[in-house]
Amino acid sequence: MGGQNGPDQLQRKVLGQLLDSYEKSRTFQGENQVRQSFSVQIGKLFPRYQDDAEYDYFCRVNEAIEELDAASLVSVEYEKNRVLKRVVLNTEKLDICYAYLGRTPRRQEQEALCCLWEKLSEKLSVERTGERPGQGGKVDDEPFRPLQRYIVAQYLRIEKNRNVEYYSHDLEEYRALLTAAEAVLRNREEIFIRNFSMQVFHDSKRMERLAGKLSSLLYQYGEFQEKEAVLEECGIVHTPTYVMLKGNVKLTLGSQTMDMSLLKGDIALSTESLKGLRDIAVLGERVVTVENLTSFHDYPAGEDCVVYLGGFHNQVKRNFLLYLYERNREKEYRHFGDIDAGGFYILEHLKRKTGIRFRSIYMDIETLQMYREDRKPLTGNDRKRLAQLKQELEGGRRQGVDEEDYRDVIDYMLEHNCKLEQEAISLRVHI
Repeated sequence: MGGQNGPDQLQRKVLGQLLDSYEKSRTFQGENQVRQSFSVQIGKLFPRYQDDAEYDYFCRVNEAIEELDAASLVSVEYEKNRVLKRVVLNTEKLDICYAYLGRTPRRQEQEALCCLWEKLSEKLSVERTGERPGQGGKVDDEPFRPLQRYIVAQYLRIEKNRNVEYYSHDLEEYRALLTAAEAVLRNREEIFIRNFSMQVFHDSKRMERLAGKLSSLLYQYGEFQEKEAVLEECGIVHTPTYVMLKGNVKLTLGSQTMDMSLLKGDIALSTESLKGLRDIAVLGERVVTVENLTSFHDYPAGEDCVVYLGGFHNQVKRNFLLYLYERNREKEYRHFGDIDAGGFYILEHLKRKTGIRFRSIYMDIETLQMYREDRKPLTGNDRKRLAQLKQELEGGRRQGVDEEDYRDVIDYMLEHNCKLEQEAISLRVHI
């Protein structure tokens, strides 16, 4: 039956479809009170089969299905002229069907997955330590929360006999995915992705193969703002991170002190350079983080200490901001970004991840009015995200959370159908 190495492609497709139908049924779940049958219509499964010009293909399909019938794995129904109409699964031979396809039965697969999740959950529960650096208030003390949420959701999916997300019937590959997720969430230092992969898998390219599915999983169940930047935010990078800053600030690197207020431009400190940072003193009254690079360069620092954020910050930039705050707690902390949903989400992400009470600057109604000619209309997704953000702000207010309230800006944007990129704002007009 089939080829020398098992079923041919046609037989595999027929049996696979039949077993899929069975595994999704109430019979499989033990809930059906009557006997169910599971069948496929050959004409729908193989459209070429009904083409009169495909006689050779017609014969191949018939031969493949008749072999399954002869082995009592299925029964067949014919139309006239030996045209196959329907193939019905023999549920008395399920074990043989699974073995013939080399396929693990769904129940056995589910049990293996549950066992894997149970062991991982126990490990995460023991290892949950959290980091509270004390530089800016409370920081997320449950680093494995995204993975724990994912596991809970998958238990519920199995209870409903639904497919497990991010699992493609390869248990070892799936185990590697969960191992990678755990390692990424535990990571607290910037590291190149290939070095990280060597540490976790002893294979420099394994992480890159898992990166797409891994980022999607963590984005779906975590609190990351951009799926493409999940690994970077966790410190897994392809190139080093640089912290760029300028303005009224004095840095001590090793035994050398640099007064940035005496420089006209900015400096960029690599991850390696930041390891030598011994002190940072803000000489003015205000620290300002800037979302976009062009706006950072255009920002006339004056008395401010200005730090380039680059969108959603990663671990290196977060640690730098916490270090800066620890030594300059009395200063005012502001954030300047796009006046759109993304800009406000970046601000919220910054506050939540650092615990520092950043407040917005130049992200108000007056700025929107001043640069009326440069405004752009909102997209449908913009409106959805702004409405969601407004709801979150209202929830925080009801709970007595002391946060900046910019619902009036959101209302203005929704009413006037507008948003504004920060590059359009000339700070030399404001400062």
